[in-house]
Amino acid sequence: MHGSRRTGNDAPARAAIEAIEEVLGCSVQITTALASTLTVFEADHCFDPELQPALTASVLRQTIEDMPTQVIHELCEPLGMAVALARWGTHVLIVGPYTHEAIYPETVPELVRANALPRSHAALYRLYRTRYAIVDAEYAHRGASAALRAAGVRDSIGALQRIMAAGGRLDPDADEARQSASLEVVEERYRLEQRFMDAIADGSTHEALDTLARLSSTPSTITYLTTPYLGTTILRIMARVAAQRGGVPGVTIDAISQEYAQRLHRIGHTADARRSAEFNAQMISAFSRAVRRHQRAGYPPIVRRALDEIELHLSQPVSPTALAARIGVSTSTLTRRFKDATGTTIAKYVAERRVHRATRLLATTSRTVRDIAAYVGYDDANYFVKVFRQVHGVTPTSYRSAHAHAPDLPERRTTTRQSADR
Repeated sequence: MHGSRRTGNDAPARAAIEAIEEVLGCSVQITTALASTLTVFEADHCFDPELQPALTASVLRQTIEDMPTQVIHELCEPLGMAVALARWGTHVLIVGPYTHEAIYPETVPELVRANALPRSHAALYRLYRTRYAIVDAEYAHRGASAALRAAGVRDSIGALQRIMAAGGRLDPDADEARQSASLEVVEERYRLEQRFMDAIADGSTHEALDTLARLSSTPSTITYLTTPYLGTTILRIMARVAAQRGGVPGVTIDAISQEYAQRLHRIGHTADARRSAEFNAQMISAFSRAVRRHQRAGYPPIVRRALDEIELHLSQPVSPTALAARIGVSTSTLTRRFKDATGTTIAKYVAERRVHRATRLLATTSRTVRDIAAYVGYDDANYFVKVFRQVHGVTPTSYRSAHAHAPDLPERRTTTRQSADR
């Protein structure tokens, strides 16, 4: 959003408001330039001025001017969008817009009927709604209250005041969309989404990422990829479906999905576009690699199952005997067929996969080598360094120095224990 965020020269207050944005996943701004801010707000967030008059600059300005000071209000409009507002002196707080609930394909027809929308607007409106974070009213109020405190004022009422806005109406028989070009863009986006899923189903990481880049360049008025957290969540669901089409077993898909869902939860609603893009690329690559493992020509079912079991339990002790028991074959049969199909032993393959996983952590996190060793399955960090050097020819620390994706990695804490990198 392009509105002014004004909190004086108080850096802690600005940092607090940015933190509130990260938590809520929507815009939080304090401005004294109300007219220009609301003009930009309408251009960025109003789906249609006739259908959503409550989100137009003129109605928002009148609403704000009529509100009592230092009282947080939530303006809700019939199509499901909301924005929290408060004013004091010459300052205005704007939180949002956001929505209270997800919109599903089966709920769109009822929304169209209830609000007399043209039927041709239904698909466009559903795409529009998916751009916005789902924020409970209580959390919107808490976020707004925290923003007021950061700016040096307090909510004088202490409870959220609701304003239910009236909606716009069009002739129910007016089924022609005003902007036919938007429909063409939507059709192109659906085509690219299908191509994206086909690429993952084929195990083609390069094509999937190339298509994702083209998706990301579609007009921001309809793409969900510009919305923190939501875009990655939708991509994860699409990748799950595509990987299933590519033949990957459900247990493997679920393991990958859960890993990235947990990592996404830790990252939160980041507004860092570079960080989100790197995370999405890692996730897509993981699903594509799983498809490739299952489409390797000549790999018998026993070997494919062994590869899946290794990937799922890579951080745990992996022995040929235990692996054979889980698959239901003898150890000798498994080791022989594994070597015949892959050209390497189970132990060497496990070591290479662990080192590969470690390289991603070295390049994208600030975890210590000792922590990474434990994470990928080595209790002895010095042994991990030895294995890593055998695979890459350098120590983990040297690898990190040469391949770190993030130049602002914090320095690792020093320790009195002997370094595992030596």
